[in-house]
Amino acid sequence: MTKQFSRFLAGPLMPASILVLSLIITLIVHAFLHPEKDGRIFFFPDNAGTGIGSERRGIPHRHETAEGISVFLEELILGPETLALSYTLPRETVVRHVAVVGKTAFVDLNREVLNVDENLPISFNQALENLRYNVVFNFPGIEELVFTIEGQQVHTPPYIGLDDAE
Repeated sequence: MTKQFSRFLAGPLMPASILVLSLIITLIVHAFLHPEKDGRIFFFPDNAGTGIGSERRGIPHRHETAEGISVFLEELILGPETLALSYTLPRETVVRHVAVVGKTAFVDLNREVLNVDENLPISFNQALENLRYNVVFNFPGIEELVFTIEGQQVHTPPYIGLDDAE
């Protein structure tokens, strides 16, 4: 190496050139490895249960509508970021399965969703209506939601199999 080149490497431009190079590498990596996000609007009841507030968030993009709804509902269950708003469902609620057939989405939740009346300022029916509104608003291809709790459709009589009827 020549003396002039080694002086350049040790000179004041070296830290600046390393900083610029690392910035360029970071931007390139971020552009190729950054996961896609979908902007969604979340509607939550206020703490009094008399009104509705909204928040906009980015959630991971999913190509399948059912997967997108599942991720959206899981994010909705986590609750609002704004302190003036309340949860829509108890935090212990788990989205067990989501299926989309045509313009209808079938959402299966665990039994913890039944604790809405005990833990939140809204009723069970208001919570389901809030879920329905959130999904229909954010997924325009969905027109109807059917909710089940551990396989049993909400607001229908329990299924009695032939073995139980005898």
